[in-house]
Amino acid sequence: MESLEAAFRAFGFNPGSPLDGALLVSKVVYPATDERQCREHIARLASEIGSEATPERLLATLRQHGFQGAEQYYEPANSALALVLDTRRGIPISLAALIIGVAEALEMTAVGINFPGHFLVSLAGSTVDPFTLEVLEDATLTERINASGVPFDQAMKPATPVDMVLRMLNNLRSLAIARGDHTEALTICDYQLTMASDAFPILLARGESWFALGAEQQAMRELERALPLAPNPAIAAQLTAKLREFSARRRTLH
Repeated sequence: MESLEAAFRAFGFNPGSPLDGALLVSKVVYPATDERQCREHIARLASEIGSEATPERLLATLRQHGFQGAEQYYEPANSALALVLDTRRGIPISLAALIIGVAEALEMTAVGINFPGHFLVSLAGSTVDPFTLEVLEDATLTERINASGVPFDQAMKPATPVDMVLRMLNNLRSLAIARGDHTEALTICDYQLTMASDAFPILLARGESWFALGAEQQAMRELERALPLAPNPAIAAQLTAKLREFSARRRTLH
């Protein structure tokens, strides 16, 4: 059986749809994820919506089935699509994967939007808030963009399937770190490294987790791997200083 890490690597090399990626992420949280059952569930939702699909009809059908934003927001289960389909609760990006999966079954155009802080979906020309399952009015969207402090083009940048998977894994890694599970955080970093075009922030995250586990030598190795990838000289200088600090500490101790 193909390992999950190998599956992520294959996805990064030849991405399928965001639904394919979301089902891989689901297995990180819930290894018993049954892809066939998930796809059948989504196909039934699409069949109920029918060929006269509109963004409003799609979203209304999901709401009628009880789908909504999770009240217990910071739970790994909210990132597992198999569990989202079961509980009908999710966070913006997992509900976005559901919307995109249903839309694809209906041959509607649907693309994730890597909006800062709260993932959105462009659905057949409408901008959708997946957490509330509502089409956003232009004025509301403009307010959100202005509040983000990010230029329009950057705030509304489409997310590739790999972008979505990396962002979902970022969420899971943050939750693992918050509960002190740095071993799990390292595993998630490994999945991300199979796909990421920019390994620098992931290597830094690995270094921080190794350091939290008390493994300074491994932490130094990660920073050494990250150093040539630093985005600018100032950050490279900071990393170099940190590595020198670690080296001096090790000489003092040993």
